[in-house]
Amino acid sequence: MSRTLKRPMFRRGGQVNDGIMTGLTDRKQLQNGTLNPEMIRGTTQNILSAMDEFAPMPKTRLPIGQFGLDIATGTPIGEALKSGYKTFTTQDDMRRAAMAKRKQAAVSAAISSQMNKKNQSVLTAEKEARAMLPRNATPDQIRKKTAELLGIKYGPGKTYGPEANLERALADYRRQYGDGSKAYNHAAFDTKVAPALREAGKNPRSNIKFKDGKYKTKGKSPGVYIDVENGKVIEFDGNIAKELPEYSALLR
Repeated sequence: MSRTLKRPMFRRGGQVNDGIMTGLTDRKQLQNGTLNPEMIRGTTQNILSAMDEFAPMPKTRLPIGQFGLDIATGTPIGEALKSGYKTFTTQDDMRRAAMAKRKQAAVSAAISSQMNKKNQSVLTAEKEARAMLPRNATPDQIRKKTAELLGIKYGPGKTYGPEANLERALADYRRQYGDGSKAYNHAAFDTKVAPALREAGKNPRSNIKFKDGKYKTKGKSPGVYIDVENGKVIEFDGNIAKELPEYSALLR
């Protein structure tokens, strides 16, 4: 071990967070409630759906042209097939890697978006707490007042509960749809319907539009979507799009 890591400030043998670490607390685990997984899934899926619609990833094509050229130039069929298959698998591996990076980017964007919104809410509450308390208020008093203000905003004990999750999702979708039923339907889908769908082994997706008497499924992957205009939960199996009334009822 280097001499630097042997210095007292790096030792964990005794009480931690003393000295230069005074006042700091250990990092909380995100899975224990700091983030809302349902909102992350919903936002991630929305980002991926937008990418698929506006910047679709081309499918890996069979190198038929290369195979034909190899045969025409005298390459034995076996070698031509082997070369073509190697080219295909290489290109398909590159496509899969690009898809994985795309998904990672979508998840990172969803987490960053939620953390930014949460941090903004906490910072706003802390500023309000400081303004309400005397100038010589202790850090502990400020933390307690901040928690009190957050509790008033989201409801006691419901900062990360279903009602608070719905309200936060509703606020997000109001920026997209404006006031009205569309924002509520999408928020309710993410926070009420999506968990039930996953428990049933179904894959919740994003918004689907109803136009000219049918649902627009071009570019849509199989899964369950929300018709925000009509307040319906729609399942698309790759061929047919149909309503799931039992899940539509959960939006109410």
